[in-house]
Amino acid sequence: MMIDSSQRAILRSLWFNGALSRSELHDLTGMTPNAVGNEISQLQQLGLVKELDPKPSTGGRPQIPLILDPSSRRILGISIEPGQVEIAELGLNGDLTVSPISKAVKAESRLLPTATRLARSYCVRRTLMAAASIPGLIDHVTGKILLSSSAPHQRQLSTSVLLKSLDDVPLIIGNDLHAAAGRWAVTHRSQLQEDTLLIAFDDGRIGAVMVINGRPNHGCIMGANELGHTRFPVKAPMCYCGQSGCMERIFSSEFLGTGVAPVDFTKRVETADAEDSKIMEMVDLLIMSCSNAVNFVRPSRLVLASRFMGSHSFAQRLTVGIRQSVLPHLAERVQIDAWGIKVAGSAETAAWLGLASLLFESWEGYPSTAASSSQNSPVM
Repeated sequence: MMIDSSQRAILRSLWFNGALSRSELHDLTGMTPNAVGNEISQLQQLGLVKELDPKPSTGGRPQIPLILDPSSRRILGISIEPGQVEIAELGLNGDLTVSPISKAVKAESRLLPTATRLARSYCVRRTLMAAASIPGLIDHVTGKILLSSSAPHQRQLSTSVLLKSLDDVPLIIGNDLHAAAGRWAVTHRSQLQEDTLLIAFDDGRIGAVMVINGRPNHGCIMGANELGHTRFPVKAPMCYCGQSGCMERIFSSEFLGTGVAPVDFTKRVETADAEDSKIMEMVDLLIMSCSNAVNFVRPSRLVLASRFMGSHSFAQRLTVGIRQSVLPHLAERVQIDAWGIKVAGSAETAAWLGLASLLFESWEGYPSTAASSSQNSPVM
């Protein structure tokens, strides 16, 4: 499947505007009527767009609305996380067509084989592309996983086995934060022209990505997901990076004490009780980390993405604390948004990465089979 820039412009117009006629697409994209007609024909052959019933004629040729086809082609989402693999399927309208299916994986060496087996099982003729997300650093040319908390004891892992299992279906491999950024960009059209710092966090996970003109900045240190490895001089569980005091180990159930269950961690975070000294210490350090990131990159907008942002008490304490802690001129300028979605371990969000790559230029790369298989790194 090869989608060129003209076809992306049409798909993007249909996604953000809904049903459009060929003449309306001509006006929106600036393409000639003949070019629009030719591109539409190819997109119809690929099963990406379809025609609706003609509008009533006002004297000329009836206008035939076009929409993205929500039933013909699907995007397969694969999330590779510490201890589990999850898979889901997304329609071109953003609706889940196959609910997330999770598989627990005890040995990190079995993560990619498990992802491969699940992908092969659910990849069918209607699958347009597959998108896999994983925490850590990824080579976007070869698809190699350079460093990840999902497999902390293995380095430079080749994803060629996963790529080959999909036959001719294109595979996109991206950082889980880039997947979240893709989901945000596709669902927030009005904010695409702003430079946005998206910070996502969950139990034992925190990272950030810069989104500029609707695309992640791969070269920015915040985009490289280093926020979680901001270190503080506090006693915290050892991080997979080999250091102590990393923020993503501070914002974790383990930080609260031995034997604290994830469900108890969730309740305590969402309550954000001022009398809970350990939670307050955790939240204060999270505020400091986020504030430092804002001061460093100076975005127009800060998006705080986490399932915890659905709690008014926690979201209020975090956003107020950040605004009070950033540089004064930034406190007046930066818009702070709470986005209450699950980021970590979400195959649905991984599928949105694929949708973002379909609608936007240069979102993530497609590693080639040759490039992946030519690496001498071990395969999980």
